[in-house]
Order: sequence, then structure tokens, then C-alpha cells
Amino acid sequence: MRGKVRKCVSFGNTSRKMFDYMPIAALVDDTIFCTHGGLSPSIHTIDQIRVLERLQEIPHEGPITDLMWSDPDVRGEGFKISTRGAGFTFGQDIVEKFLHCNDIEHMLRAHQLCLEGYQVLFDETFSTVWSAPNYCYRAGNDASILKSMRSSINTSMYFP
Repeated sequence: MRGKVRKCVSFGNTSRKMFDYMPIAALVDDTIFCTHGGLSPSIHTIDQIRVLERLQEIPHEGPITDLMWSDPDVRGEGFKISTRGAGFTFGQDIVEKFLHCNDIEHMLRAHQLCLEGYQVLFDETFSTVWSAPNYCYRAGNDASILKSMRSSINTSMYFP
């Protein structure tokens, strides 16, 4: 029995460490910036994200933490320290500046529960897609997926 337990623990550590190798952000069709959480006051360009040392656990603070845990604030502007204890909140002005500076059209993230499964903010330049229905078996929320269709004219997004 002990051998089996050790193998399970070892596999658990291996699968947890696998997340340390996953990208912190992605760029889809050079128009949609994707990250788990949000933006960072120390990151202004996508090139700055490309040089981050990703092969590590998410640290307690810094740009990787911010990209992972920051949230939009529809009532505020600029960056503010998040009440969650990690990352920041940021306003529409920050999103607009990041999109303009990087010549991209939209920002997509997933870190925040949305009762309808998704939320579109900031003049339709920013979306949250939540893929866990009835989160923790008690939230009663829907889930969603996003389908992006690139044409020669624009990018269309659908939430089926």
C-alpha cells in the first residue's frame, strides 16, 4: 500500500509542476491578447511578456502574478492594489493604452466568475470567458466558450 501512495504523491507533484511550463499569455491572430487574469503596471508591451522567466511557480508578486490574478474595474481608472491579495485592479484607460501600444483589438481572460458565463466590457474591447458551469456546485452560473472568426475585414467573436 505504501508504494501506491508514494506514486500518487509523486504524480500529483508532477502534474502540479506541469502548470509551471504553460505560457502565461497568448496572442491569437495578432489581434486578441489572452491571459488568465489581467494586466500589470510593470508590463506595457507584449514583448516584455515574451522575456519573462515563466518556468517557475507563480510568485507572490511581480508581473507574472499580475498577469495571472489581476481583474478589471469598471468603476475605476488606472491600477489599484487588488483586495484579493494578489495582483491589481485596472480600468478601461489601462486596457485602451495596452491595446493601442501593442496594436491589438481585444483582450480576453478567464479569471473571474461570470453568472452568464461571459462578460464583455470597455466598449467591447475586453472579455472574460468563464468555462466552469455551476462553479463549486453552488454558484448557479453558466459557462461559455468563445469562437473567434478572422476575416479580411475584422475579427468577430461569438459566445454560443
